[in-house]
Amino acid sequence: MKEIIGYFDGNTVQLLEDAPAVKQKVIVTFMDDDEAAFDDLPVGALFHYADAEKRNLEEGAFERAMVAKHGNG
Repeated sequence: MKEIIGYFDGNTVQLLEDAPAVKQKVIVTFMDDDEAAFDDLPVGALFHYADAEKRNLEEGAFERAMVAKHGNG
């Protein structure tokens, strides 16, 4: 038995690890809605390219760009 962590967006499941390429039965367990458990997990179609070190730079990036553009800080 192998455990693989993923994220379910209400429509599809995005696996965060490679799954065996063999047809087999699976058990899906839904965790409690603890958003903090997924704060550090990259999700989406491009999650393979996510860089954890860049997350701090992304925090507030839009606000900084608007202040730089419009000067209303």
